[in-house]
Amino acid sequence: MSELVELHAIARIPDDERHGRASSLLPLWFSMNASVLAVTTGVIGIELGASLASTIVAIVLGNLIGGLFMAYHSAQGPVLGLPQMVQSRAQFGFLGAAVPNLMAIAMYVGYYVAGGVLAGQAISNLLHVSTGLGIAIATVLTWLLAFLGYRAIHLFNRGMAVASAVLLIVLMVRVLQHLGGTHYVATANTPASFLLMLSIAASWQITYAPYVSDYSRYLPATTSSRRTFLYTYGGSVAGAGLFMTLGAIAGAQALHALSTDSVGYLSALLPGVSGLVTVLLFFGLVASNCENLYGPYVTIMATVTRAGGRFRSELTRGAFTAVLAVVGGVVGSAVSDNFVTNLINFITFLLYLLVPWTAINLVDFYVIKKGHYDVTQILSVDGIYGRVNWRALGVYAVAALAEVPFMNSVVYEGPIAKSIGGVDIAWVIGLLVSGALYYFLSRNTGAGPEAGAPAESLVGATPAEAPA
Repeated sequence: MSELVELHAIARIPDDERHGRASSLLPLWFSMNASVLAVTTGVIGIELGASLASTIVAIVLGNLIGGLFMAYHSAQGPVLGLPQMVQSRAQFGFLGAAVPNLMAIAMYVGYYVAGGVLAGQAISNLLHVSTGLGIAIATVLTWLLAFLGYRAIHLFNRGMAVASAVLLIVLMVRVLQHLGGTHYVATANTPASFLLMLSIAASWQITYAPYVSDYSRYLPATTSSRRTFLYTYGGSVAGAGLFMTLGAIAGAQALHALSTDSVGYLSALLPGVSGLVTVLLFFGLVASNCENLYGPYVTIMATVTRAGGRFRSELTRGAFTAVLAVVGGVVGSAVSDNFVTNLINFITFLLYLLVPWTAINLVDFYVIKKGHYDVTQILSVDGIYGRVNWRALGVYAVAALAEVPFMNSVVYEGPIAKSIGGVDIAWVIGLLVSGALYYFLSRNTGAGPEAGAPAESLVGATPAEAPA
């Protein structure tokens, strides 16, 4: 057991403690995406009134596009050996990084609540207990994985990847058998509904960006960036794309049943082994949801401490994740009745806030600094990257504001979005504005750490190139 408990917090992982291969990222990211939550997300296109074909195309394209950004972040892990949001100090400053960090924490909590609701439904169906008690049981198991940390999360997801792949094949065969008798009629098969579904699928992938390198930072520094990128991209896109497609097909057949009790509906597709299906769906949710407890711990440590604090990391991780797990469970019990509606609103809102951050981070890493950073300075309050980088924060704010006229959400529809038939391209605008503006304002800062940085603290001895 002691070998499974992670002992590091947010400091750089020493070279002599690096281990593993890039190929381990394939099952990890497939499993993390292969969940009922992805199935429920795929239903959204049908809920919007789009045709089944249009929904599936949007799911595929959205995941292919969004997956590029999260996979490029994954390739940063072996180079720096740092959690993702710690590395953001190099762009936003030691204190300025709190702004994107808080956005990431909000994202973690939202996804944790969503996953907890579905896991609670699974236990409720299996043991015939209340959903609230089911959420409590799921909370305990999810917390245990988050407490154990990096190695346990990898091992558990490796096993679940195989189980999830088998379950996917069986469930997909079942829903396809009933597809011929489907009488679903698209009520709003418009460019707006297509692009909204595409944006939701893309945002699913982009919202992994703030923590994807957390799970590659223990890989040896010599690990190929190309392999890290490809294994992460392949696993994440395949897992999310396939399970969302399963949701879209099933939603076209039984939208109400799938929206109100997705676990119960999927389990009923295989009546002879419905209990086993429920168990596998439950553990799939635990596998994906543990990162939504692990991630906030890492991010809050990056916000309030220099390099993880004075206390032992396993103690602070255990205590913090326990508190968050309880709070998330209580919130989950309160929102479960309007789950799908809340999910649409939440994912769309997150995409608007995360897009400027991901563009700034990737432009800085791959184009401006080319992977050269001084880790000791990143972990220093008064280091060379400063306390607050107002330039980066300004770009973030400008890009977020630039998105507003193009937004089309339940809460607000911008004037430009309204003039083009409700099509939402705000996230594309956010990427272009933040990436271009940050490059223009920062291009003369030069690649690599400033002069005088101690050589032993440098990472990225060779320029980090974007994986081909």
